Amino acid sequence: MKLLILGVVAIVMVAVASGAGCFRDSDGVARWRDEVRESAREARDQAREARQVAREQALEFRDVQREALRAQREAIREQRERIREQVRQIRENMRDWRYTY
Repeated sequence: MKLLILGVVAIVMVAVASGAGCFRDSDGVARWRDEVRESAREARDQAREARQVAREQALEFRDVQREALRAQREAIREQRERIREQVRQIRENMRDWRYTY
């Protein structure tokens, strides 16, 4: 029985001693926690910058697409106008041809 009590006391002392070691190293834990917080802050900042760059690239891409679409519409408009002018000339020539011959 004495041996059992002595064993329990020894286990308790080892547990307390190792626990005290953990408490003594609280500066190490605090340092580790600060490092983790700093790295998380840096990761958030990098993610924010990456989102901003992606947003700017998306806006630039959209502007380029709009400009290309605008140019395409303008080219189609000019082509239609040329075709209409050619049709007018053909009709005028047909009218003139009827009266000439």
